[in-house]
Amino acid sequence: MIRRMLAILLILLGACLFLYPTINDRYESYQQHQILQQWQENMQAMDQLIGEETEQLRAVGVWNTTSVGGDVISSSDVNVMVSEPLVSESAKPPSVSDTAVKVMATAKPPSAKPKNMEGVLSIDKIDLKLPILSGATMDNMKVAVASIANTGKAGAIGNYAIAGHRNLTYGKNFNRLDEVVPGDLIEVDTGSQKFVYSVAEKLYVLPTDVWVLQSKGSNREITLITCDPMVDPTHRLIVKGKLVE
Repeated sequence: MIRRMLAILLILLGACLFLYPTINDRYESYQQHQILQQWQENMQAMDQLIGEETEQLRAVGVWNTTSVGGDVISSSDVNVMVSEPLVSESAKPPSVSDTAVKVMATAKPPSAKPKNMEGVLSIDKIDLKLPILSGATMDNMKVAVASIANTGKAGAIGNYAIAGHRNLTYGKNFNRLDEVVPGDLIEVDTGSQKFVYSVAEKLYVLPTDVWVLQSKGSNREITLITCDPMVDPTHRLIVKGKLVE
């Protein structure tokens, strides 16, 4: 009886060990999906908020009709005003009605980004769309790709470095990064802006070659980093891009 129970336990243990990689992979994919879904919901909420405020401003006769100091307020000017959660009395344009100012003053701030998220990385060439988390820690890179601390920021002067796992699952994280070639486009969506980079070069370097993280003068660059080869990696695959002006 004891031997039989022991045999069943060993079979169950073996099944768990066999299924663990698949279960873990699906859980990580689920986490990615949840982060991206929250991001998309926040962006939709922001668009809806701006749309509602625009309709309110149209209703009180401000949209494209109100003059301030002899100039007509454009759509972009109103967008700037409605994005401010509070408008002080001293900052009130002289010919904007009190009702319009009240609409602007009661504007709710947009929803916050998902925790620890900088934006979304997209590469159409390899059907990649991933959250970018802050800090290339093991926990972050289990779920998505992550920016490397003390490198640049999206769209800014410097080298925005992003690291990701070269998962064995086809298409997951940076699994297909080696398919990217010079001329392909990389997009970073921060929620407020979208930055497009053109791939300039693809390199294979040693893990000690940290020079790939350095910036070059006033260039606005992006660097994607993963392991190579996928099994027993000895090098790093580097994809570098430059901002499309």
